[in-house]
Amino acid sequence: MSNATLTYNDDNLQRLFAELDVKKRVKAFRGAFRREANNVRKTAINNLRGSIRTDKDLEKGVRAKVFKRAAGFRVTIGTTMRKGAAQYGYHKNRRGLLKPILIWAEGGTELRHTKTRTRVFARGRKGHSTGRMKRYGFMRQTSEQVQGTVTNDLHNEVINNVIKTAKKYGCK
Repeated sequence: MSNATLTYNDDNLQRLFAELDVKKRVKAFRGAFRREANNVRKTAINNLRGSIRTDKDLEKGVRAKVFKRAAGFRVTIGTTMRKGAAQYGYHKNRRGLLKPILIWAEGGTELRHTKTRTRVFARGRKGHSTGRMKRYGFMRQTSEQVQGTVTNDLHNEVINNVIKTAKKYGCK
């Protein structure tokens, strides 16, 4: 068995990085974080497609957020219900009501029941089960899938983005 060593000289990268001013450095890092966040988001959407039937509105509920002040990103599920804006993360049921299915699909729901309604002179309805939603856990599955590769991919993206940004602004 041979003892092979790998040496990496990053003098050129360090020189490029030193030539960039602070604003351009942050821009280079944020671009790398955004690209890697989008890769993780695509993995999450593929896991969502594999677990439940989806459409564009549900898939747009899986969002990638790059932090502004700190270095990093987050991929989350959520809903948007702002007036005048598109509504992402909701499913329209057969009654035409919008339901936040993404949040329920990730964690599941408890078994639910209605209350028995009694009226004095009219027949009420007896309480009954309204069901539960099983836990699909597509975000946890995504986290386990990408946990080992995100760091290496992020290092490569940062190096590529720093070089690209340096070339864009005239560094050698």
